[in-house]
Amino acid sequence: MSSLLSSLNMTANTLSVNEKAISVVSHNVANMNTEGYHKQRVNFATRNIAGAIGDNVNNQIRANGGVKIANVMRYNDEYLNNYYRTQTSELSKLASQLDGLKDLASILDDLEGTGIDSALSDFYEAVNNLNEYPADSTARINFIETAKTLTSVMNSKYTQLQQNTSQALGDGESEESLKNSKIYVQYTALNDKLEELASVNKALQITQTGTLEANNLLDKRDLILNEIAEFTDITVEELHNGSVELFIGGVSVVKGATVTGELSIQTAKSFCESQNPPIAYPDDWDGENAVISIVNPETNTVVTENANSIITSGTLGGLLHFATDNGDGENGINAGTVMDGLDRLAQAIADVFNDLNTREGAYCINPDDTEKLIATNENNLIFVGADGTGEGITAGNIQINSALLTDDGCWNLACAYFDDPANFDENAVGNAQNAAAMLETRNQDLTALDGNSLEEFYTGLVGKVAAAGSNLQSLYDTQSEVVDSIASKIKDSTGVDLNEELVDLVKYQTAYAAAAQVFNICNSCLDTLMTLGG
Repeated sequence: MSSLLSSLNMTANTLSVNEKAISVVSHNVANMNTEGYHKQRVNFATRNIAGAIGDNVNNQIRANGGVKIANVMRYNDEYLNNYYRTQTSELSKLASQLDGLKDLASILDDLEGTGIDSALSDFYEAVNNLNEYPADSTARINFIETAKTLTSVMNSKYTQLQQNTSQALGDGESEESLKNSKIYVQYTALNDKLEELASVNKALQITQTGTLEANNLLDKRDLILNEIAEFTDITVEELHNGSVELFIGGVSVVKGATVTGELSIQTAKSFCESQNPPIAYPDDWDGENAVISIVNPETNTVVTENANSIITSGTLGGLLHFATDNGDGENGINAGTVMDGLDRLAQAIADVFNDLNTREGAYCINPDDTEKLIATNENNLIFVGADGTGEGITAGNIQINSALLTDDGCWNLACAYFDDPANFDENAVGNAQNAAAMLETRNQDLTALDGNSLEEFYTGLVGKVAAAGSNLQSLYDTQSEVVDSIASKIKDSTGVDLNEELVDLVKYQTAYAAAAQVFNICNSCLDTLMTLGG
């Protein structure tokens, strides 16, 4: 009788175990398309219902309790997971940089004839017209207007480049600009993810390992880690119960259920002012417009004062090390280097034409008597900067000398030139030797522009942006393939395979049916014995 009762208990337990195993198969199938889900398998173990059984066979038989679920195993490959996060972080960095380069290319785009290249071409056409009609007021006014257009276009492009940088990191001074930047959105989102990870870690610490609940939490943990890797490069160390310690650049930011280092962000100016001694901004600052720090939220102490250097990958790394003139932009091209190139171009334009218009031997037409020539002087500049001189000119401040914009200002252009003062003829208003020299600068190789002409230098600058964009696109495409390949390997090893699930389902159903048959037979025998005993 006792053996039959033991068998009934054993088969009832077997039915329950296989029912739970079938439930795990159903859970796998239901989540086969769930992002981040890792397939699970039931591991069985022998179930004993007694203590020491000695050598007595009868005792051993009575001690057997059939089968139990030892644990629910979660398929996982930690090496592939870490490799995937590293490569995903690099892909996010490349994506961020590629977006930046596309923005630069769009700013410099001259397809609609509204860019610097077209403005330079129109300007030289006006110089050519001035060379042909040096005494004509219309030709002179046209020269001034095209020069004015050129400076306006350069000012506009420079402003757009500044805005491009501000959109990424803020302008370096204004808190409002920082809060409206891309990096502010990213840093805020990353801090939220750190809190999420700490919350999942806490749940894992109080959840029994090898259970469906724990495995589902591990899936959620890994998904959060993958999302964090898109922001920056990370290192992960697994602790007990599946919780993890997370590092950014070697600095612990999450340990178990505690956020040990959340990110803080401030403008470059604010950071410089907070230093001891303070750093002169912007004169002595060569970093980014925004500075990220790592702060312990519990003690409010700064763990890493300037974390920009340790955030080298991910979207944050792409923003920090691309949008500023720090030499870290892919292929050496970024908003800062383009702005620097335009500054050189603007100064070269000013130097070339200012030197010709004010050089000894150059003559302009006397505005009081347009039939006579008078010598120019240092005040006859064509292009000036913000301070009204020909020094410190940038693409952002280059402008036309206000003296040329008056009613009779066009006569300040020195079209005439006499290399020998003895040959000077004040009546030779048709002399165009100086205008011809201005026209020749179109093909003049300038030392200040690395041996390029004005137009060649700008074309080369645009070409560098295009080449960098093409190279970066190739790197991005290659990196995408790497990430997809790793993701495919992870899916092959941890994803749900319907064929495997069907095999397991048949196996568990067969075991369930066999146990049910044993249970029915034992139950029938027990009924018979009860009847006989009655």
